[in-house]
Amino acid sequence: MEKSYFLNMTFNDIVFRGRNKAYGAYYLRRKYSKHMLLASTLAIATFSGALVGPLVETLFFSEPVKYVKPIYTVVEPVTIILPEPPKPKPEPAAAAVAPTPASEKNVATEKYTSIKVVDDATPLTETVPNQEDLAKANIGTEKIEGAAPEVPSVTLSDSPPTGIEEGTGTEPATSEPFVHVDQMPQFKGGTDALMQYLGRKLRYPHEAQSNGIEGTVVVTFVVAANGNISDVAVLKGLGFGTEQEASRVIESMPRWEPGRQNGRAVPVRYTLPIKFKIQ
Repeated sequence: MEKSYFLNMTFNDIVFRGRNKAYGAYYLRRKYSKHMLLASTLAIATFSGALVGPLVETLFFSEPVKYVKPIYTVVEPVTIILPEPPKPKPEPAAAAVAPTPASEKNVATEKYTSIKVVDDATPLTETVPNQEDLAKANIGTEKIEGAAPEVPSVTLSDSPPTGIEEGTGTEPATSEPFVHVDQMPQFKGGTDALMQYLGRKLRYPHEAQSNGIEGTVVVTFVVAANGNISDVAVLKGLGFGTEQEASRVIESMPRWEPGRQNGRAVPVRYTLPIKFKIQ
């Protein structure tokens, strides 16, 4: 009975069953595992030698580096002697002021009398000058008879001063309005109130609406020191009556809160974009 090799047949035996096993491929396949093991061992040994060789040489064959104590050089600071500061030049002696000669003309004065609260039975030793006496003389330490002092005359007009609060004064015609100030002018109530005002007063021109014109009209104007609006001009328009409508609404606005520079109300040029949009 022929012996069965079913249980111990290798993959190479299965592949080369019925073929010529004397061919080189069968021999190479049988030796493949040994060749791979040998090649792997050689490769690992080569790379290990390249890595471990310098370390072994450093530990066992090279001389250790001796520690050399560092030497420090201490440099003493250099003393710098500064020259003495220049002495200030003595100021020239002020010329003696000649004493003012005493006026030959005596000026009438009234003695200053402090007010004291006393009983009614106390006799009066001195009298207090009234307003008429003080108007004709200066106040001094004692009463001196003489000529009445000269009082400059001041004439006051009945009309109120101009340019204060609700006065009628205006800025000089030659003064240019400011562009940027410490406190810019604003519509009374703020930006929200200004937008509401424009929404109520602005009327879309019929010609612009029929042609579907939309966009922004940029208007510039001057807010005077009293808050009035003047010098309205259109910087950028859309045509079809939009510039005229924007100018009309700006000119009809109430007084603004004026701009201020250094705490003083001044005229300021203000630029306002107005947007036209068909709802």
